[in-house]
Amino acid sequence: MRQYLLYFLLFCNLLFFVSCKKDKLKAPKASFLVVNNVTIKTTALQGANSHKIVDIWYYVDGEFKGVFPVGSVMPIISNGNAEITLFAGIKNNGISSTRQPYAIYNSKTINLEIEPGKTYTISPEFEYNTTAFFYYADNFDLNPGQGSFFSYQGDLPPTNTKDFDMTKSFGGIGGSIYMTMTDSKPTSKLIQANAYYLPDGGAVIYVELDYRSNQPFNVGIIGINSAGGEDKRSVVTVNSSYDWNHIYIQLTSTVSTPPTYGAYKVYIEAIKEVNSPEIYIDNAKLIYQ
Repeated sequence: MRQYLLYFLLFCNLLFFVSCKKDKLKAPKASFLVVNNVTIKTTALQGANSHKIVDIWYYVDGEFKGVFPVGSVMPIISNGNAEITLFAGIKNNGISSTRQPYAIYNSKTINLEIEPGKTYTISPEFEYNTTAFFYYADNFDLNPGQGSFFSYQGDLPPTNTKDFDMTKSFGGIGGSIYMTMTDSKPTSKLIQANAYYLPDGGAVIYVELDYRSNQPFNVGIIGINSAGGEDKRSVVTVNSSYDWNHIYIQLTSTVSTPPTYGAYKVYIEAIKEVNSPEIYIDNAKLIYQ
């Protein structure tokens, strides 16, 4: 009888031990975060608040947790107060395979009192870093060569268009640049009116654009040496977009590739590829930090 009692006690202890182990192995119940709307706050010198933030890179209490498209459900494994840091993710040079946090936007940090199983929905407003330097933020309300930061070259000069039709003017207000070409005049080109110093050595440099186009166009820079000679360097071919789109074009590696120059000009150039080319450009920004 005493032997059976001993076995029974051992069995109860084993059950208790297994039960405790199971409790310890249970994963904590997750909570969830949804970023359903993202905006940009700009100053007058920083131009329009247009953007193309596609992803959110997020940290919880300083630990990287992942990358999710805007609007996705992001898990949070934490209890109590949690510090959540968000970074705005972009397609670098408009290429899906080169997604990364945009270095010129500030991160956004929020503190949440986390309850297991609860979903938190937020709409963060990002801002440009205070260290970012804007050479210009051109909204093209003025014609190239007549007040904007660009002049024109090529066979057919770009023109300013002001139209309440949102397909022709960004947002249906103000002016946008219209570029077209013909068989006899197959090129159109915008070029920065003044040359500016751009730092090499890996400094973060970007051109931002809003655009709508039924054919590709090229964006690049022209390095200008001390004798006035020019070195034209293409950076990216921007694919057609039948709706207004925003692109972040990184100039860092192009500017830092030898030979480097004391001054550069940005250009936007198109060569006729379709029957009736239509390219609209707005809100050009040249920024570095």
